[in-house]
Amino acid sequence: MRYYQCNKYPIEFVLSENINKHFDSHNHVGHYVISIVMQGTVAVYLENREVACHRGDVFIIPPYTVHSVRQGKDACLLSVCIGTALIEKTDSETAEGIFRELFKGAAGQGILGKEQEEKLLASVRTVFHIWDKGGKEMDAGIKVLADRIAIHPEHELPIEALAADIFVSKYYLIRKFKRSMGMTPHQFHIQNRIRKAQSLLNAERTISSIAVEMGFYDQSHFDKAFQKIVGISPSEYVDSKRMI
Repeated sequence: MRYYQCNKYPIEFVLSENINKHFDSHNHVGHYVISIVMQGTVAVYLENREVACHRGDVFIIPPYTVHSVRQGKDACLLSVCIGTALIEKTDSETAEGIFRELFKGAAGQGILGKEQEEKLLASVRTVFHIWDKGGKEMDAGIKVLADRIAIHPEHELPIEALAADIFVSKYYLIRKFKRSMGMTPHQFHIQNRIRKAQSLLNAERTISSIAVEMGFYDQSHFDKAFQKIVGISPSEYVDSKRMI
């Protein structure tokens, strides 16, 4: 897996190839993901159904949408992660200009070709259209708790305290949270700790210091959780990062 980050905008390209991986049910809190199958077949479980996506197929994952992805070793998937902060502050015309330049740079690095570029641009327009129509409807109480976890995942947030905040039992909260988010509060908490750790990982900092900062009791625990969610180890992730 290779990660290409834009130093000016909250945009990241993820090129996933030569892996045999099933990414369990998860969601992305602060960004849309546009994925295009570059080679082979990728199975995507989305909105209670599984779809086999083949070469040239594109799928879009909005924030908070629960999904899973199964990718075989012969498949290659390119994903463009777009931070909602960019969508909030940018009109669609300006955004299209930004993405045209980024895709041109990506093509120059051999990440994608002209056909993929046009399909991704069309999907960027779709993302702005979806955003204008409003995001996923969620229970207000669950949304408050999910946002709190996502903003400060490094904090300890006992299930009893979360349940008390919305005046329900912890057992009811777990059921309600899983029904809305596709995972338990604990699983969502770990997922967001790993996502924040990704944003902190670079060559300047040690992996062990970030593991401690994110609330993991040791690096081994952190490595295991990171590998499960991201698909590669923290050190492999640092080595794979490029700028675009």
